[in-house]
Amino acid sequence: MVNVDEAFEIRYKKGGENFQVLVDFDKLKEFQKKPTEISVYDVLADVKIFKDEKKGDIASEHLLAKVFPSKTEEEIIFEILMKGECQIPTSYLNKLREERKKHVINYIAENAINGQTKGKYTYSMIEREVLKLKYNFDHNKSIEIQSEEVLVLLKKIMPISINEVIIILEIPARYSGSFLGGIRKFGKIIKEYYDNSGSLHLHIKATESTCDKIIEFTKRNSNNEACYHIEKK
Repeated sequence: MVNVDEAFEIRYKKGGENFQVLVDFDKLKEFQKKPTEISVYDVLADVKIFKDEKKGDIASEHLLAKVFPSKTEEEIIFEILMKGECQIPTSYLNKLREERKKHVINYIAENAINGQTKGKYTYSMIEREVLKLKYNFDHNKSIEIQSEEVLVLLKKIMPISINEVIIILEIPARYSGSFLGGIRKFGKIIKEYYDNSGSLHLHIKATESTCDKIIEFTKRNSNNEACYHIEKK
């Protein structure tokens, strides 16, 4: 459970009354994605429902029964967590944006090449150029999407590109059952089907730099029996 001093406040208004709970923000985001898999009490920083958290004014059982008739405490907290508004301090948002920026720079450094020399860029080289851009990093937007947007801007000031390929795999039926889960982390599956023999066919869009990883994974998880073919985009 997060320290109360580091907790975030969720505000919820219902029946003309205001309610607040204190939460661990990271746990809250997990909970809102998978509400049936995480207990509401794991999200809370303080197991209380407040009328006015700043004054330490706790909502009475009578008030809760009036506004949330027939609901248990857990169900009331669930509703507040799912429907309430979380006040996020600017300092914390800046921290999330900085983390997302680092992830984007790392993704580009791992996958991009110099279009002229075909050599790789280091993290610090990409970071130096990214700092020149007026790009607003968003912690809610995926790393892949922001990397594409940043790459468009970088191309205006340096020779850089991320080459993509299509890897076509044919996985024998006896290995296909456990194959999909692991391969997804290497690229985007754009086509997937089974043939009459039960073999799994996959077309994966991936960066050129991840080809070796995909092939290694494929060989290792098919006892070298899978077939593969690489097509340049």
